[in-house]
Amino acid sequence: MNKDQIYHLESEFIRVSVTKQGAGLLSIFDLESYVEYLWQGHPTLNPWKPQLIFPIVGKLKDDQYWLGRKYYHMQKDGFLKDFQFEVKNQRKDRITFVHTNNQDTELIFPFRYSIEVTYMVYGPKLTVSFVIKNLDKKEMFFSLGFAPTFNVPLGPEGHEDCFIEFSTEEERGAYFLENDLVNFHDADNKKVVQDCRVFFSQENFRGGEMVFKDIKSKSVALKNILNEKSVNIDLGNIPYLSIWTYPGANFVRIAPAFGVTDALDSNNDFYTKEGLIDLEQEKTFKHEFVFHIR
Repeated sequence: MNKDQIYHLESEFIRVSVTKQGAGLLSIFDLESYVEYLWQGHPTLNPWKPQLIFPIVGKLKDDQYWLGRKYYHMQKDGFLKDFQFEVKNQRKDRITFVHTNNQDTELIFPFRYSIEVTYMVYGPKLTVSFVIKNLDKKEMFFSLGFAPTFNVPLGPEGHEDCFIEFSTEEERGAYFLENDLVNFHDADNKKVVQDCRVFFSQENFRGGEMVFKDIKSKSVALKNILNEKSVNIDLGNIPYLSIWTYPGANFVRIAPAFGVTDALDSNNDFYTKEGLIDLEQEKTFKHEFVFHIR
């Protein structure tokens, strides 16, 4: 990634850095406390860097799907991270990136589309907006997610002092991955949300990434018990949320999504895949997330 592909947005409270590569979010920096909120990566864990996820969320069973009488192969979390977006417009407090289908994408995703991603800062808030247009003469099926990875802890507190707080008590249990696929038959006895909180304990995350389905909460927050440092994320009507960390890790990946990784018993048929958005020809899908930095 060339340094000249990085752009900076700034308000009086935060500075945000983004890149044309995958329209990625690189940094959320608090100008008052000099705290970096986004995890800055590790050479062996680069797949967990922040990324826009499209047209699948997570992993396909056998890394393939069946559509239109043929198999297509696709890597985990789709392909947008592999492409340079174009800058549509830019101001001090916002930037819009755009990407459209091309010969390479059509080999693995046979649809015509455009995606606009806008980052905008205002005070202590970052808004990330998505506009997806179906440019085809047929319905387009896809999933969409956003997966920022945050530093844990954000200050002197310890890893197990941190927790995710849901805006509403989630009565259903969490699903866990087996070989990167979801076991959708194994959540009844795995309720991890207690009093709207999931702590980063060894007991909670020893099973790896947890997935919540049909969530009621309209927001989630990364908090700790020792101070008021936090990130609150307005989710809107997102149906799925995954959280990934491990005991003692210095990061947590929070990934709200319209879509989910394949089930263990998936038959690879794309039309029956769980969590797809069905967008009619020449129609537009819009969504936004708002990050409140404290």
